[in-house]
Amino acid sequence: MIAEAPSLERSLRASRLLTGLDESVVAAIAQGSLRKTLTRGEVLWRAGEPALNVVVIASGFVKVVRETPDGTSCILGIFSARESLGEAAVMGRGIYPAEAMAASDVVHAVCIGASHLLALMERSTALTRAVNRSLTEHTIALQAKIQVLSAGAVAQRLATLLVHLAERFGDELEDGTANVPLALTRAELASLVGTTVETTIRTMSRWQKAGVLTTSDLGFHIHKPSALKTASVGKD
Repeated sequence: MIAEAPSLERSLRASRLLTGLDESVVAAIAQGSLRKTLTRGEVLWRAGEPALNVVVIASGFVKVVRETPDGTSCILGIFSARESLGEAAVMGRGIYPAEAMAASDVVHAVCIGASHLLALMERSTALTRAVNRSLTEHTIALQAKIQVLSAGAVAQRLATLLVHLAERFGDELEDGTANVPLALTRAELASLVGTTVETTIRTMSRWQKAGVLTTSDLGFHIHKPSALKTASVGKD
């Protein structure tokens, strides 16, 4: 059963994009916004489409995917609740450079119309600063992806990725373990670290047998965070 979506204005107020903005600005943005619900695999937009919306995620996960020249797919990033995407394409008044699709069973999102947002930015310096801040955060996320890809051997890259996901999306429990409610297939993990599915399966299986982590349809649980961090610096 699909959970009820948060209200449009509440989702906007909770977003990092609009943090600290005056209630009147948020209300004005809401007037040019629409709620959208997607199920796993449904797309928000495809690569090459006109940038018509900035999207705020109310719940769930969205992945941004780009097809490489050889026909394979590369995951460029993953976004979760309170985060936003599409700002760079909208600000450039261009097209979306990659596809955005639901990466969880259900995604509740708010689509802010591009023309509406741009018009409000002309009247609100606070909103302009908020969008620029969001663009900076996206740059930092891209740097994190580069850090993963340049971490070293496959096991090191995969460990770096899992530590990053735990820090970004996870919940640290009282016993020191961490739960990350993001279910990624072995193919998605392979895409994120630039390796083969087979190598990813072998590495993850080795860590599961060693009790470092377990995975399920709900995400993954890190039982030994210190062991994963050790692997991320090449001391596995």
